[in-house]
Amino acid sequence: MTNRADTIAALRARLSVMDRIRAPAGQEALSLGLAALDGALAGGGLVRGGLHEFLGEAADAAPHGFVASLLARLPAAAGPVLWCRLPPPDAPADKPYAPGLVCLGADPDRLILARPRTLEDALWVLEEALRCPRLGAVVGDGIAPPPVAGRRLQLAAEEGGMLGLLILPPQGRPPPSTALTRWRVRALPDRPGEGDWGRPCWQVDLLRARGGGRMGVAADSGTWKVVWDDAAFRLHLVEPLADGPVAAAE
Repeated sequence: MTNRADTIAALRARLSVMDRIRAPAGQEALSLGLAALDGALAGGGLVRGGLHEFLGEAADAAPHGFVASLLARLPAAAGPVLWCRLPPPDAPADKPYAPGLVCLGADPDRLILARPRTLEDALWVLEEALRCPRLGAVVGDGIAPPPVAGRRLQLAAEEGGMLGLLILPPQGRPPPSTALTRWRVRALPDRPGEGDWGRPCWQVDLLRARGGGRMGVAADSGTWKVVWDDAAFRLHLVEPLADGPVAAAE
């Protein structure tokens, strides 16, 4: 069985090799694919060179689905995505569900999966990966950095020009954050009626954004209902109808 030191050494070697390869010119920000959401952010999207946090509720995979839909918007030349998963202490060492990623437009073959066993190891993996410009993005799943560690991760993302997406574990009161944005994502039924969920549909709340937005939206505000279009591989704004499924508004 591979021990911790061997695993860390292998990951360090892989990141070192990738770091020596010149990365293609990247976007300054990753568009969320909706003008309303992009316009609420100073950079017109999720700015690279920084962290962006996503909160959910207990036993709700809505933040994971929403983040997967964002990864689908990365250009092919952006490079692979490192997904670092830290499961809860009482949960098995699971991994992202590949068929679910495919349904949301993400390519499982682009993922480099890291499953550290401790928060300390997870923070090390994230810090090293955020400094590697060859990666397309870095996802920290189930990781809530303490304030000092969060500042280190933000600095690492700035140094590497990397897009860092943190899916925070469910908790009563989220810790203070140095991230550029913080979002809450909740699952919604696509169609009225208990148990009839249909397409992935989410309520997305912008809780915090440095610098406000381009379209007059104040920082720390913004709520949208969005639905995933699995034919066009993109998000749409939606509005509820009295007797029927939600209708795409954008």
